[in-house]
Amino acid sequence: MPAPAAALTTKDAAQAAGFTPIPVWFFAFEGVMGASYDIIKTHPDAWMLLVVFGVVNLVLARTVLRGRLKMAKAIIKGKRTRKLAVGLIALRVGVHLALGAVGMQATSEAAHIGLAVAMCAATVSLLAFDQRVMLRALAAS
Repeated sequence: MPAPAAALTTKDAAQAAGFTPIPVWFFAFEGVMGASYDIIKTHPDAWMLLVVFGVVNLVLARTVLRGRLKMAKAIIKGKRTRKLAVGLIALRVGVHLALGAVGMQATSEAAHIGLAVAMCAATVSLLAFDQRVMLRALAAS
């Protein structure tokens, strides 16, 4: 008798659903892209580094993680993932508007670095959580 979906680990849920999970470290590329605005505000020449991260992301996705593309496509097609993307954009705009409303705009290097780290961490953790939820839902069905 199969275990309930809540008791399944991410690996068990992935096997039950027929998907290979994407490693959490891979979501760091998306986290860096989510933090790119503040990274560029801190160091304007960092766009070159962001391009390199984008190319490495594509190369890894097409080679090392090729077998996991099925999972990536399932995540991208999910409504929840689109809501997360819109929510992260709203968070970015909301934080800057809130800071501006109280007269503390993020203009210093430290403020932009702090926001970049927060956006990167939020992106990685939300994508990892979304993957876990999706795998458990697929395993339960």
